[in-house]
Amino acid sequence: MPKQTVLLVDDEAPVRATLSKFLKSIGVQEILEASNGEEAVQTVKARPDLKLILLDLKMPVKDGLKTLEEIRGILPQVKVVMLTGYPFYGEADQAVQKWGVVDFIVKPVDLDYLERIVSAVLSSA
Repeated sequence: MPKQTVLLVDDEAPVRATLSKFLKSIGVQEILEASNGEEAVQTVKARPDLKLILLDLKMPVKDGLKTLEEIRGILPQVKVVMLTGYPFYGEADQAVQKWGVVDFIVKPVDLDYLERIVSAVLSSA
C-alpha cells in the first residue's frame, strides 16, 4: 500500500488505540488521531494530504455529521468512512447521500471488512 495518511476520529481512547494498531498492521504508514470533531477539523486544516478519515458519528464537542460538514468545506475530495456504536440509519442515509460518505460501519468494527474498505479507498486515492 503506498504511503497514505489516515485520520482516525473517535472520542473513545480504547477504540482509537485498537483501530490505530490495526491500521498499522495492514500497512497504513501514517495515522493521525483526534478525540473530537473540533480536533478533527483542526487536523484537516493542517493536513490537506489526508486520503481517508474514519469518523465517529456520536462525539462530544462536535458530532460526526457537523464535523463532516465542516470537513467537506475544507477538503471536499477526502474519503470518509463513518463509525458508530448506534445504528441510526436515518443519519447514515443523510451522511451517504448529502456528504458522499464511502461507508457507514457499526461498532464493534468487523476488522476484515474495515481492511477491505481501507485498502480499496487508499489504492484508488
